Amino acid sequence: MPGNQDANIKLLYVVDENSFFTADTVDNGAAFDVIANVEIGKDLMEVVSKENLFVSVVNLSQSTVLQQQSLENVLTPVANPDPLNQELRIKVSGGWTANEGDVIEAVATYKVTAGVYTDYSSARSGTVVVSA
Repeated sequence: MPGNQDANIKLLYVVDENSFFTADTVDNGAAFDVIANVEIGKDLMEVVSKENLFVSVVNLSQSTVLQQQSLENVLTPVANPDPLNQELRIKVSGGWTANEGDVIEAVATYKVTAGVYTDYSSARSGTVVVSA
């Protein structure tokens, strides 16, 4: 749990396209989604202006980056007694290539901007095996 003035990725995981179920395998070159469960502390929510999520899908077997995606959302400051918890979804498009049996993972950085203040958090997903 982040502090009241912090933002964190609480969980990062790979799922089948348009689902919420964690993927153990991904078909070679197929599209899939990466979900980041994030939390912004209540004090930080009072002054936020935007959030960014940067995701790289890394082939651990070959030490290569298969794809990079990002998203940016404008945030409205809110005085709230509770932190903001949300789920951010990144679509990883198809067309990437790997070998059957390669192990991949998602690596993400979450950035929250509040005026001149910037807070960063990073996370890694569990590993996923590439199938034929």
